Amino acid sequence: MSIGRATATKGVLQKLREQLKFTEKSMDVLKMKRDQLAGEINKLLPEIQRRKDVEKMFDEAFESAKYAYSAYGYDSFSSAADAVDLIEARASPTTVMGVTMPEIDLIRKPDPRQVPHIALYVTAGKLIRAVEEAINLATVEAKIEQLARELMETNRKVNALEKVIIPKYRELVKYVEDRLIEEDLQEFSVTKHVRDLIRERRE
Repeated sequence: MSIGRATATKGVLQKLREQLKFTEKSMDVLKMKRDQLAGEINKLLPEIQRRKDVEKMFDEAFESAKYAYSAYGYDSFSSAADAVDLIEARASPTTVMGVTMPEIDLIRKPDPRQVPHIALYVTAGKLIRAVEEAINLATVEAKIEQLARELMETNRKVNALEKVIIPKYRELVKYVEDRLIEEDLQEFSVTKHVRDLIRERRE
């Protein structure tokens, strides 16, 4: 961006000041958005710590499944699995500060009470709870990923405004102000010189 001598006018200065003010306000809005995004991420981060718990739930469910399989055999194990309904889930995305994030609602949860044998019933219950927790955890992780992506983009815009665009506008405003002052001084000097000449001729 550059301004030539012909464009260093009061109108240009006023326009530059307005653009600078608008850009500074835009940066403030983006900073607020950046802070809010960071706050949302911080609220979700503690839930990620449940990953080890979920992994432990799957380990326990697997051990229970191995015991039930060895105790009742393939046919009973397979029959018990068929007796349990599948999990039904529905994706209903939500929007937070313009960021679309996944939201998974469990419409139907399997009911292990239809499983006839106690060991198979316990195994089914453990697997169902582990899968439900895994779905919840995956949803949280996906939310954090979307928010983090938006946070990075917002921070990039803030940095561009703060370190490049706004300083350039301020530099241009100062340049035009200095040029106008210089021109005013030149005009005053010329006017004074003409008045002095006129006064000398009259004398």
